[in-house]
Amino acid sequence: MGRDYFTTKIKNGSVTNETQIVNLIRRSGLISRAEIAKNTGLTPPAVTNIINKLQEGGMIREHMVGESSGGRRPLLLKINPDIARIVILHVRSEKIMGYVVDPDLNIHHREIQNIKKCSKETVLEYLLAMLERCLQASAVSVVAVGVVVRGPVRLREGISVFAPNIGWRNVPLKYIIEEKTGLPTFVENDSRALTNGEYYYGSLKDAQSMVLLKVSHGIGGGIIFNGKLYRGVNDSAGEVGHTTIDVTGPLCSCGNYGCLEAMASENALVDLVMKEIKEGQASLVKDYVGGDLQELTPEIIYRAADAGDEVALRMLNRVARYLGIGIANLVNIFNPEIIVLAGGIVKARAHVGETIQQIVRDRSFESCSNGLDIRFSTQGTENTLKGSADLVFAEITELKLLQGKPGF
Repeated sequence: MGRDYFTTKIKNGSVTNETQIVNLIRRSGLISRAEIAKNTGLTPPAVTNIINKLQEGGMIREHMVGESSGGRRPLLLKINPDIARIVILHVRSEKIMGYVVDPDLNIHHREIQNIKKCSKETVLEYLLAMLERCLQASAVSVVAVGVVVRGPVRLREGISVFAPNIGWRNVPLKYIIEEKTGLPTFVENDSRALTNGEYYYGSLKDAQSMVLLKVSHGIGGGIIFNGKLYRGVNDSAGEVGHTTIDVTGPLCSCGNYGCLEAMASENALVDLVMKEIKEGQASLVKDYVGGDLQELTPEIIYRAADAGDEVALRMLNRVARYLGIGIANLVNIFNPEIIVLAGGIVKARAHVGETIQQIVRDRSFESCSNGLDIRFSTQGTENTLKGSADLVFAEITELKLLQGKPGF
C-alpha cells in the first residue's frame, strides 16, 4: 500500500493541508479553528477533521478559551511542545552554538564551543561532540537535527559547499550526522535561516516580499517572494555579498575582486581602519587596542565612532555608501516591500543608517524605492535559531505526515 497510498494522499492534497495547518498553528502560537479556515481557505468541516486527527496524534492540543468577537468564545489551539525535540547546531565565525528546542521554539539546553583559530577538521570534531552532548541533555526524544552554516549549501544533499569562515568545502554534513545518529538532518545557510526567522517570528508577517542583508564578518542575504523563502534553482539564492561593486576592488574570500563582502563587511571595515592607522592617521582605535592592531575588532571601531573618532566615522561612512549601492541594486532588481539589515553592523546603525538611506534613494529608481521600508534587526542570533528550527520542524512535519503519522 505504502508508495501508492502516499502518492494518492499528495495528489488529493490531504498531506499538504495537514502540514499547512500544523505550520500555521506552530507559527501563530495560539489560533482558533475559524482563523485557520480563514488563513488556509479550507472549509470549517475540513479544518475540524484535520484538527481532530492531529489532536489524536498528539501533535496539537486545545490550550485555552479566547476572547469573543461577538459569538461563542473560541477554543485556541497550539502546538504540543512536549511531543518532540530537535537539535540545532549553528556554526558561526568563531564559535558553535548548540540548542535543544521544542516545537514551540522553547530552548531546553544551550551550549557554546569556541572555534577561533581551529582547523576545519577540529571544527567538525567539535560539532559532532556538541551534537552528542545535546542529544544526551534532552529529556524528550530528539526527532531531527538542523545545522546552520555560512556560505552556499546544497539543501537536498545537506552539503556545506563553501563555509569561508572555517574553510569547509563540500562537507557532507547530512550524511555524516545521519550515519552517526540515524536522525533526519537538514543543513541551511545562516542568512536564509535568519530571513525565515525574521519573517515568521519578527514583525514582517504581513509583508509579501522582503530582502534581508546580513552584514557581519561576511555578507549574506535572504529573499522572501510571495510570502515564501526563495532558494533559487540550486539552493544558492541570496549570495548578495558576492555581487560585484567595483571590479578594481580588493580580493574577496570567494576569489573574485570588488565583491560587496570585500568592501562593506565587518572584516572589510577592520581592514579599512587598520590601513588608515598604519598610514599615520591618529585614532582612538589605536589607544583602545593598546597599540596592537591585531586585536582590532568591529566592536572597538563602533566604540570609537560613538566617541566621535574621525577615522572610525569616516570608514563607517565609506562602508555605508557601499552597502547603499548594494541595496539600491537589490531594490532595482526585486522591488521589495522591506529591506532588513541584520548582523554586527546593526550596532553602528546610528552612524550608517542615514547614509544608507540616502544612497538607496539616490541610486535606485523612484518607482522601485517609493514606499520602501529599510529596517535594522537587533534579534539576529535569536531569529536565526527560530528560523532554522522552524525550517526543520516544517520538514520533519511533512516527512511524518507522508509516513501516515499525525505526530512526531
